[in-house]
Amino acid sequence: METMNRREWLAGMGAAAMLPLALGLQAEAQQTAGVERVATLPVPDADGGIGPETVYELRVYHLNEGKQPLILERFRTRERAIFARCGMHPIAYWTALDGPAIEQPGGHTLIYIVRHRSRTAADASWAKFRTDPEWVAVKAESEKDGAFVWKQEHTFMKLTEFSPQL
Repeated sequence: METMNRREWLAGMGAAAMLPLALGLQAEAQQTAGVERVATLPVPDADGGIGPETVYELRVYHLNEGKQPLILERFRTRERAIFARCGMHPIAYWTALDGPAIEQPGGHTLIYIVRHRSRTAADASWAKFRTDPEWVAVKAESEKDGAFVWKQEHTFMKLTEFSPQL
């Protein structure tokens, strides 16, 4: 039986380890602080692209009392993958600590930014998302005891020429 040392084995793994990146796939399966994150395989070009027509969408969800942990879990485990499948590229997510974003009755806010290829692509992605069978089922199940969001705001934005690329 022929043996292979670790250096030879790692050298042989180089190209194979890069295959998912070469195919434009991003696998995320890890445990962080005991929280399991689901694997996602975004469709090619689901990153929203970056070009002259690229738009960013700022979304602010004012949450009902007690719903912040539930919506964060839904985004963490299910919703981001559905966004990717529908052609949207999330940039970042925040929860508000203070300021005008904190409104009653719930007093908690989820804020996030999504990148789209264009304003038209954004409309198409949201239309696809709203009718996605997985999303319809996830929303119905997760909100069976009440809606998470009591008020939502969204604004479409374009980067200035002096902004860093997001």
